[in-house]
Amino acid sequence: MADSDNTTALPFVTQGGRRKSCVVDDDGAVGDIVKAVRLRAPLDPCVVLLQEWEQAHHMAVVLCRLQQRLEIRIRNALATSEPDAGPEDARQGTPQAAVLSDRQTRWNELDQKVGYSRARAAEAQAVEAEEEILDALAATPAQSLAGVIAKLTIIVGGAENLGDTSAFPWPQIQSVLADLQALSDRSAELPPRPADDRLHAGSERGTTAGESLPRRS
Repeated sequence: MADSDNTTALPFVTQGGRRKSCVVDDDGAVGDIVKAVRLRAPLDPCVVLLQEWEQAHHMAVVLCRLQQRLEIRIRNALATSEPDAGPEDARQGTPQAAVLSDRQTRWNELDQKVGYSRARAAEAQAVEAEEEILDALAATPAQSLAGVIAKLTIIVGGAENLGDTSAFPWPQIQSVLADLQALSDRSAELPPRPADDRLHAGSERGTTAGESLPRRS
């Protein structure tokens, strides 16, 4: 069956590697938090890191799935091109080293055609970008509640690459993140308070903030 993955444009990179896990939740839940955070504190450096991490994370997930599909495609193509001879005939015929060499040659040809190695290298580059952002996050203090939410969002999202996040401390961290998000949403719904209660009181009495009210004798 035709596969359009070989038409995907990939950056030329030289670094290798493989993503530990591709089981991530990219259904938009993080995007909702990102949107809320951007509206509240767009200048917080941790919010900027969250934006950068979200892009790298999305790219890593897409490339992970792509390289897995390409690998399956190559393996299926090799399987259909294998000779029909049984194991006994194979052992009595061509030497094993020659068989392996021929298989590797065909793998390389298919790899060059569909771009599996390029996808894998690009995935490794995206994962490295994620890790660099995590390192920067540890050295970047949050300047607002939105920044704290952004930091926890990155931490929780990065933990998904570890696999099982049902054990301590991940459910507890997710609970803290949900609490902070709820508090942030609640504070956004409150009416704005006067900048200075004294200024507000003075305006009602015909005085200014710099004037003092007369003392009672």
